[in-house]
Amino acid sequence: HAVYPFTDVVSQEREQQELKETLLSLQPMVKEHPQESFLDFLSHYLGADEAIRILEATGYDALQLPIVTAAMAYDIIKKHPETQNCTENAGNEWRYATDGYGELLEQLKRQAQAAGVEFRLEHRLLSLEKSGADHLLAFSHQGEIQMQRAHHVILAIPPSAMMGLNMDFPATWSPFQYDSLPLFKGFLTFEKKWFECMGLGDKMLMANNPLRKIYFKSDKYLLFYTDSKSATYWRDSVEQGEEIYLERVRSHLEQALPLNGQPLPPIQSHFYKHWPHGVEFYLEPEAKHPTALVHPSGII
Repeated sequence: HAVYPFTDVVSQEREQQELKETLLSLQPMVKEHPQESFLDFLSHYLGADEAIRILEATGYDALQLPIVTAAMAYDIIKKHPETQNCTENAGNEWRYATDGYGELLEQLKRQAQAAGVEFRLEHRLLSLEKSGADHLLAFSHQGEIQMQRAHHVILAIPPSAMMGLNMDFPATWSPFQYDSLPLFKGFLTFEKKWFECMGLGDKMLMANNPLRKIYFKSDKYLLFYTDSKSATYWRDSVEQGEEIYLERVRSHLEQALPLNGQPLPPIQSHFYKHWPHGVEFYLEPEAKHPTALVHPSGII
């Protein structure tokens, strides 16, 4: 493992310093607005336009949601490495696995298989119903419907994804409501080590466009990471075709980066991932929630 480098936004120092000073100055007033959204809280003290500018400068679209109170927003900001510098958590050190987590997951999988666990990947659960003393599960796999009978069922599924099943979720499971935010990550590699030559290696740039947060991993790759409306924007771009997606990526990068009028170097390869249920949350964040939900039929 190594020290995670993206805890300081060094490429827009003035804007980040203003953001930090503003958030720290308003933090003492949070207790006076326990029910207000973060957007309303900022608008109360700064006006609507400045509140939106501050929210966009954090790089997280989710902070604009009506459900996110000021207290929740400060908690989110201080617990993310990219924004902790705007709070009392500035200087906290994060670490990451230098070769990624793939090998760790494979090792855990091998250990589970040695203990008798069977993995059936790329199955999508379609429905689940009581069948005598058992449960009958219908899966979609490579275009075919497969049925599976099980006596005990434990589901590890995003709560908001449960709403697509025939299980009356959450009414027969929980008195609480659930929702989720999408996430989108795009990776790009280049033939030339151009961003390291610009002093951007291992640095992160906040962008005032749908790229939101742009990470430059040494000279290896460029990554942008988005949530909420920006994630949906990139999903829609991908669905319109790879050519449109890459053209939008190039256009927004050229807008955000200090290229001095030069075009973005050619993209060598790219990879992206969209998570429809990237972040799950309760609609009653202040309530005490159970660690597991149990259906009357015994499904956990």
